[in-house]
Amino acid sequence: MCQGGLSVGIATIFDCDNYGAELQAYALARVLGAMGHEARLIDYPFYKSPRFRRTALAAPVVPLSPLNQVKEWVAAARRAVGRRVRGEAARRRDGAFAAFREGIPRTRLYATFDALVAEPPCCDVYLTGSDQVWNPRMGATLRPYFLDFLPEGARRLAYGASFGVGALPAAVEAQYRQWLARYEAVGCREASGVALMGRLCPAVPTAQVLDPTLLLDAAGWEAVAEAPRAAAPYVLVYDLVAAPGLWPLARRWAQTLGAQVVRVCGTPFDRARPGALNIRDAGPAAFLGLFANASAVVTTSFHGTVFALLFGKPFHSVIPRGMANSGRQRSLLATVGLEDRLIAEADAPGTAPKAAIDWGAVRGRLEAARAASLGFLSTALEGGFRHAP
Repeated sequence: MCQGGLSVGIATIFDCDNYGAELQAYALARVLGAMGHEARLIDYPFYKSPRFRRTALAAPVVPLSPLNQVKEWVAAARRAVGRRVRGEAARRRDGAFAAFREGIPRTRLYATFDALVAEPPCCDVYLTGSDQVWNPRMGATLRPYFLDFLPEGARRLAYGASFGVGALPAAVEAQYRQWLARYEAVGCREASGVALMGRLCPAVPTAQVLDPTLLLDAAGWEAVAEAPRAAAPYVLVYDLVAAPGLWPLARRWAQTLGAQVVRVCGTPFDRARPGALNIRDAGPAAFLGLFANASAVVTTSFHGTVFALLFGKPFHSVIPRGMANSGRQRSLLATVGLEDRLIAEADAPGTAPKAAIDWGAVRGRLEAARAASLGFLSTALEGGFRHAP
């Protein structure tokens, strides 16, 4: 145990070229540190990271379908081609992501799951972190994120974990029950996750909690944000999942405000959208600055919705056609009473932008949810759920 607190090893998705993943990892380590604990990310790279090394132990829990294998191959090929076409932007972005990660305490590198099993880090408590860590469709083993490299008796907790689906394939339910039964307590990010835990492992204390990014307030994020290159005023678009139907809404809003449209690209290889300033090289700090200085936000992303809320920006969260896992946005917006900000892509072109939000009420609900989430985390770390009936 470290002086005055616990040593906590966090297993979560990061190092995957994704703003939300990096920022949630940063936030959870930062919050645990503020609580007096010594928190470190277990440096096991996500399977899409160039630092990841695949072995037989890394086989996915659900074998990828031929279609998903093709999608994985196409995505990898697209990244390779994109780096040649837009190499300078990709290098700047990679450098900015790497610099941001330097501010997050980490263990030594475990490039393979075999290495993690052979010599796991020594901590008082092990915590499965946020994001879709338990999604059965992941293209590599889920065992690291279920803390299945630890000896029996190790303390296992979860905070902000997401299944990414509302129901599991029947073939994996027994394995999930076995993994989940070893947890002292589980904090799920979505209401659907709480319901799934209730069916799979009703004896494990479970609560719905906020994504770690929401445990920090706007001032906490502004402290690490970079001033944007884009000149205000602007409407910010973050279409991590493409939704062409959102563009008429974004342009109409910009015209109303006398503003330009600025788009932060999900990858440096995204095709440019005409009529917008397309930013391909932003790291996490620049991403934060773009949200902090926007006049309004239109996004298809859960974390885009998060940062619009945190920085108090008028926004619309758009569900792309065919998107089946919008539970993250739905749960969050229900928590703060802004369900009307979630719209289907098919409805976006005809939607009139709505700027008016009762931010006092929103912040009150958010502060209450933050206090409850921090209370759950504190109780779990202190062992308050260990002997729960």
